[in-house]
Amino acid sequence: MTYTPNGTILALAGARKYSKGDAGKKILALRRSTDKGVTWSPTAFLVDDGYDKGVLGAGTAFVDDDSNTTFVMFIHCQFRCAVPSVLLMNSTNDGVTWGQPRNITPQLQPGIVSHPSPGYGIRKRYEPHKGRWIVCAHGRAPEWGLSLLLSDDGAMTWRTGAFVYNRPCNDTCGESHHTTFQAGECQPVELPDGSLLVMTRNQLRCTCHCKAFLTSHDGGETLPISSLRFDHTLIEPPTDAGLFYSDGVLYFTGPNSSSKRQKMMLKWSYDNGTSWAGELPIWTKAAGYSAVTMLQKDPEDKNFLYLLYEKGFHKSGTSTAAIAFAKIHLHA
Repeated sequence: MTYTPNGTILALAGARKYSKGDAGKKILALRRSTDKGVTWSPTAFLVDDGYDKGVLGAGTAFVDDDSNTTFVMFIHCQFRCAVPSVLLMNSTNDGVTWGQPRNITPQLQPGIVSHPSPGYGIRKRYEPHKGRWIVCAHGRAPEWGLSLLLSDDGAMTWRTGAFVYNRPCNDTCGESHHTTFQAGECQPVELPDGSLLVMTRNQLRCTCHCKAFLTSHDGGETLPISSLRFDHTLIEPPTDAGLFYSDGVLYFTGPNSSSKRQKMMLKWSYDNGTSWAGELPIWTKAAGYSAVTMLQKDPEDKNFLYLLYEKGFHKSGTSTAAIAFAKIHLHA
């Protein structure tokens, strides 16, 4: 999910045609809201994967406020091809129409993972490398791990920056019965000192059933493994989660459970995630992936956080029965 400078909210998903599994055939789907989530357009289908086995990931959205251009970066031929392709498409009219996807794979480092995660890309507002676009990716190609994809020319060309590959858990995490640290779906935010805080799914539960974080001080060129830390407050089943930074507050959304996708929770921090000052239950039953955004059109917009999340109707049931939207008033 993302915003546009004109105040439209865009919600994207990998619509699964015949099977609920990750390897099923998909279409990139979009719905738009021009009234802050009150009503939504009918579903539009943007890209058909065109293969019999699952090859499309919904990817990462990001917005250039200066040119009112919305981008979606996504993976193509994820399971069928030895080397999946990373495609980039854009819209200049708030997601009403879209240009043809272009293949940026040849620009990226060969053999390095490049599956853009669900979530959003960011543009650095501070030095170092002010103006740089950053998209976090994960998966296999052929090394499992996490990578940052970087652009310094307004999203025209891209290259691979930091790469964090799988490693033995004991090498970085202390004593643990889990054998491997494997990063997963990830989300970067920029902090006021210009550093990048990258949250990642802790797929194999190294050290704890909780989220992991890494920090970059060079604009995403590196993510030193020495910066790796595990946040025992942000427990997870594991799954993807939402992260957003605005005006000194870091917001997190995800299931408040270490074992099941359930109990969607909003948490917030005033010290960049060192501690979490409060929490708000969103949904007490089954709940899975989530994404958050904030509108930027006028000052009043920053009073609200917008949440898109997978929702079920029983604590022990599926978390993907519905996609839910919540508008959260931050200053009641």
